[in-house]
Amino acid sequence: MKLRAALLASTSALALAGCAAEATPVPVEALAQSGRSAFVCLAIDRPDPDKPGVMRSLPITDCSYGTVESSTDYEVDAKDGGRATLPHLYGLVTQTTHGEVALVDLTTESSLIVDRDTGTPAPSFLPVGAQPVDIVATPGGTASFVAVAEPGRAGIYALPSAKVLPREGCPVPSLSSWPACSLPSAPGEMVLLADPPDTNGNVRSSCDAGPPPYDVEPTKPGDPGAFVDDVCATSNGSLAMEGGGRQKLLVTLPDLGGFVVIDAQKLLEHEDYKDGGFKACEVERWVPLQVSLPPAVPPDEPPPEEASPGEVSCSQPAVAASPEQAFDKARPAGLALSGDRLFIADLDAPVIHVVDLPTPCEPRELPSLLPASTLDPGRVVTTRRLAVSQASPPEFNRYLYAVDAGDGSVMVFDVSDDASGRSPLSRENPDWNPFQPPDRIRLPAPVRDLAIVQREVPRSLPATGVVPRGIRCSPLPELRTCDSSVTSCDLETLYRTSTDRDSGAGPLKLRGTFAYMALTNGQVAIVDIDDLDAACRGPERQSVRAGCDADASPSSPLLETSGEASCNVVLPHAVRSETYIVASDGSGQLEPGVQGLPILYDRSGAVVPLSGESPKMRATFPSEGAAPDLALAVGVQREVIASSDSAESELDERGLVLRSGGPQHALTMNLEDPRVHIANETWNVTYEGVLTSITRASVAFDENLHLRGTDARFCRRGVQSLTSVKAQLKAAGVPEDEDGTRAGQLADFAQITSELPDEDATYWKSVDPAVCSFDTCNAKYGSVITSRPALRIVEAYEDHLELEPRNEVEFAACCFAGSVQLGIRAGGQWVVRSNGAGFLHHVIADPAGGYCRNSCDTRLSRFNGRVVHTPRDGRVTDGDVGAFINPMFRFAVTGGVPEQDMQFRFTTQGAFTPLALDLADISNTPELQPQSIQLVPATGQLAVTDGSVQGLFLLSSRDVAVTRRYR
Repeated sequence: MKLRAALLASTSALALAGCAAEATPVPVEALAQSGRSAFVCLAIDRPDPDKPGVMRSLPITDCSYGTVESSTDYEVDAKDGGRATLPHLYGLVTQTTHGEVALVDLTTESSLIVDRDTGTPAPSFLPVGAQPVDIVATPGGTASFVAVAEPGRAGIYALPSAKVLPREGCPVPSLSSWPACSLPSAPGEMVLLADPPDTNGNVRSSCDAGPPPYDVEPTKPGDPGAFVDDVCATSNGSLAMEGGGRQKLLVTLPDLGGFVVIDAQKLLEHEDYKDGGFKACEVERWVPLQVSLPPAVPPDEPPPEEASPGEVSCSQPAVAASPEQAFDKARPAGLALSGDRLFIADLDAPVIHVVDLPTPCEPRELPSLLPASTLDPGRVVTTRRLAVSQASPPEFNRYLYAVDAGDGSVMVFDVSDDASGRSPLSRENPDWNPFQPPDRIRLPAPVRDLAIVQREVPRSLPATGVVPRGIRCSPLPELRTCDSSVTSCDLETLYRTSTDRDSGAGPLKLRGTFAYMALTNGQVAIVDIDDLDAACRGPERQSVRAGCDADASPSSPLLETSGEASCNVVLPHAVRSETYIVASDGSGQLEPGVQGLPILYDRSGAVVPLSGESPKMRATFPSEGAAPDLALAVGVQREVIASSDSAESELDERGLVLRSGGPQHALTMNLEDPRVHIANETWNVTYEGVLTSITRASVAFDENLHLRGTDARFCRRGVQSLTSVKAQLKAAGVPEDEDGTRAGQLADFAQITSELPDEDATYWKSVDPAVCSFDTCNAKYGSVITSRPALRIVEAYEDHLELEPRNEVEFAACCFAGSVQLGIRAGGQWVVRSNGAGFLHHVIADPAGGYCRNSCDTRLSRFNGRVVHTPRDGRVTDGDVGAFINPMFRFAVTGGVPEQDMQFRFTTQGAFTPLALDLADISNTPELQPQSIQLVPATGQLAVTDGSVQGLFLLSSRDVAVTRRYR
């Protein structure tokens, strides 16, 4: 037997992405264009030491992490009749280009890939026909089944485990070595199911065998010694020996819109199928899937134009029509099985089929789930891959994860027994993180495949050694902690984070239910579903600002938690953090904060010292309840923000950071959901700053003296007009006799930044000298751009601006011929911009009137980039006119007399780092194309196959690492 060497990387060497060491590659790359995988547990017994060993298949759970040096070493125990004590775990990996199945021995230290034909120069595997699309193995390892979509020869091949291992003197397998049957159409995914036995243990020979008592008595395991002379395995084995019922194959037929149920044992042993017979598969059940959709809901009609633009303070976004609800037939795709419930994705129709399977012979389709998109309700949302969690105590919740075939995002459905909804779950408080869609998980790259894993790392009671399972960590201080000195304690304390954070609840301790998602960019991302330690990950004193349900009383005892900054460090159906969200000398700059406190500069770039006469950036306080203890992470320290005025300086200190050198500017970070902190960025807060510059769009004065440009996109740039501001002030309760004056101060204004035509240009001969001339234009527009006249924006539309005062607009239109360049500035406000996010706003074009207004969508309410200056110094509370909030932080600017282009600057830190493995980085190649990810029940590892040349990765769910790589 010849074995090809594969690539092996040690567990310690390949840890998290970014810390991975490069493994030494082996010259021979055997695996290429890998597709799906399955796993079997096999042993070689030696009942007669003078004769070749006898292969014995075992339940997959009988294999483990144990390894041996040689691929032929099964640790045979001569005293036990020659039985092997260390079975080997084998992976069967489809090779989509060559129509083969590769066999990988996962138990040997040398990580060997089996070559079935030593007479050929290239690696040779198990031939199964072109285009293998799926592979499944029986729980007892007796056989594997491969679905192939070869044009003209679509069908299923059975690979008896007794024949997959090479044996000396036995023929090399060919297509005719395997039992096979043909299908009427190309198959898709498939799953193995057991038709349960009756009360006497009998099974029925087929789905049509009638009611109990069934006609086939149970089969007892055979004696391995009986096969000692059958070296080349003329028998294909019996699935009946595995017990648990009669095994059936449920195979989807995408082109026909349904699935078939086929008896696996009949395929393995019937004369019509042996030796590659390829007769038509005997279909015991054919189930055409139904596409039943609720009636299409027409979009809401826009209200009649009763309100004038001056009364519209915000606009409802336009709602696209629901997709046409008519589909000829289903096109089944991915499968997910949980108990007796089967979920089937659909590539053509916006449904996920739900099939009740009390037995494989009695399938019954239930009302389907309804994939949809909140942000794009007019899109037909279809699905391709699924994964479902298993119901577990104490809540017995069950969730289905579905990959959107359109954009690769993931929807989550509650499919618990008592769930009534059929639509994707939506996040609570979607305004906390408006960068994420409210009804799905969007990752840096589309999801190719996903798997849901339940893990437990139980702790034993120190005094008794008892190992209870499924215990949730609790931070309640009144609980009695467990140690070796007590015989009675609260088990929930066993899982708390240690003082030095090197054990207990933490980002790399996965205990509960998690989704592993293989992305098209080669990463594997981890998403929390139900972390048993979630309650112990958070602040010691809870507050609403940290995303907790309520503010803890100042007199209440501290919780025994990890001391992290947010109650939502762990959030169901959200990406997991790679690090603790804390700021400390030992952990580094990991809590969202700033690298240094904000500094104010004047227009020339000189620092403006903080004083009673200067503008001040202050943290804002909650509008309800007592002032909580606010703090800001600055570098590796947490700086306390003053909640009261000490009266030790001339300044009102509330909302400022107090340092030995005196009060300093401050802000507070939004910690409700740390995932909103996508990147560390440099932020500028500029008084009457430029919110947008129009230099490339063609904008010119029209006959009505409006600045018009078909591609100007003024609403999408966030322009705010006088009419819009006035309506907002009125809605906020500003007295009517004040809102006009205040609106005039706060409305945006345009400054033309174009150069005038040259003095000797022929253009000046065509203008009316009573309106303008080169000299009069040069007097106003030949100076520095920032001192040019401000043209107030009375009303803004997507394609044009209405300006005032009229005489200035007429003069500007005369001075500038053709297209002009613009800078649009905010009036009387500070403009907040960053080098990455830019200027955030939630301005849209009103669907009815076309004018620019803030969106009424509360999810976007934190997309803000304007700060109204607060003239008076002192405490500012959330909701005040001058209180600013965006997704990342909040503050106010108070006091002093600001000047145009004064600017606060600061740089954020502590961007959220999702927990992910970068397989492309580990393999040192960008050409990685993950095809599938699935759990290996024997070891708890996850297998990821690559569609290029990287073969098979095994990931440890225990320590979040790559343990081995085969190629």
